[in-house]
Amino acid sequence: MLKGRLDRWNHRSEAREVTLSCEWCLDRNNHQGWYGECFIQALAAAAGLQCTSLKPDCNGVDLDISGPREVRGDFPCIKIQVKSWSVPRESGGFWRFNGLTEKRFNALAGPRRVPRFLFIVIVPPDVTRFAQADTNGLLLSHAAYWVSLRDRPKITRAACDRRVQVPVPRQNLLTASRLVDLCEDPDLSGASWRVS
Repeated sequence: MLKGRLDRWNHRSEAREVTLSCEWCLDRNNHQGWYGECFIQALAAAAGLQCTSLKPDCNGVDLDISGPREVRGDFPCIKIQVKSWSVPRESGGFWRFNGLTEKRFNALAGPRRVPRFLFIVIVPPDVTRFAQADTNGLLLSHAAYWVSLRDRPKITRAACDRRVQVPVPRQNLLTASRLVDLCEDPDLSGASWRVS
């Protein structure tokens, strides 16, 4: 009986892989990116924050996250660029993210009226492992990390075909409570990014 269930599961998994590779369907990269955004939306929902996806993505922002209550006389808001990553590289306490183009980097760099952050969602390479559910709960794999580029200068003559490495501190694990802190405390948007 167990073998029959595993065979059916493997068949469904193979069918899903075929479907995902079809030109008319959600390809692997878009699936991974969409999952990364949904991962952040789930954290925002758990934190009791409003989260809006911006379409089309034409200014380097994927999500607007705002608080439902006034803090220091206004409703707090942050803007997020979400990047997902299935083959992470780490050294010296930093994730070494190379997936940001110079143009995208410039959309996050420097001081802003509304704080902007880069969120990196580290995901399994196997899309069938993104989420595991049982009667005890839902596990989303793996984790998200944040960094502010407010202190970084913009790149002169930035291009879409060149990438820049962004060090993301491993200590900047994104949790529901940290997301509230980032939204409500403007001083956190200047948290240090520099590699020691």
